Amino acid sequence: MQRLLLITADAVLACALGARLSKTGYQVEHCTTGRAGLARARQQAPELIVLDLMLPGINGLMVLKSLRDVPWLLKVPVVLLIERTLERETLKECLFWGAAGYLEKDVCPIQEMVSGLETIARLSRPSEPATASSLSASAQS
Repeated sequence: MQRLLLITADAVLACALGARLSKTGYQVEHCTTGRAGLARARQQAPELIVLDLMLPGINGLMVLKSLRDVPWLLKVPVVLLIERTLERETLKECLFWGAAGYLEKDVCPIQEMVSGLETIARLSRPSEPATASSLSASAQS
């Protein structure tokens, strides 16, 4: 079971998304503030982080930057929850800081969010190293 950290102050979104993700095999932990999410990520190093940019206290961009300062969190994919009206410059900055992708929370149905998160998680997993048998099989081809 993969650990997923969901950082959003939107209780309705957290409940709906958390329930769907739990059914697909994720262990979901929810934090409602950027500071709490950052502390939890540092403690547990989840396999995937879903980060809302609109948070009380420190915003999602500051959380993302702080996550990238922690060596053991550098390779953890962070998927942003954004609003369709987000300024493109802000989105570009988030992608510069290593966001793996984004979902428009105000227009994307929950099931599409889950599918998008699963795709990003699958693409972000390190590929399995080649084994001697797979190398010899490809050499014989």
